[in-house]
Amino acid sequence: MIKNKKNYFSFFGILLATVNRKMHSQISIIASIISLTLPEITRLLLAKQLKPIKQYSTNSI
Repeated sequence: MIKNKKNYFSFFGILLATVNRKMHSQISIIASIISLTLPEITRLLLAKQLKPIKQYSTNSI
């Protein structure tokens, strides 16, 4: 006699698989945006950095 074994997916298993796929998609989108805009962000930060007025030390007594 052959037993037919039925495999049922639980609700939480399906939910976990769906959430995992959506999170992977969102993380991929965020990583793509960051990698595309990082050079521009770096350039803007370097352009707006505070620069000292005097280039020499003022620790003389």
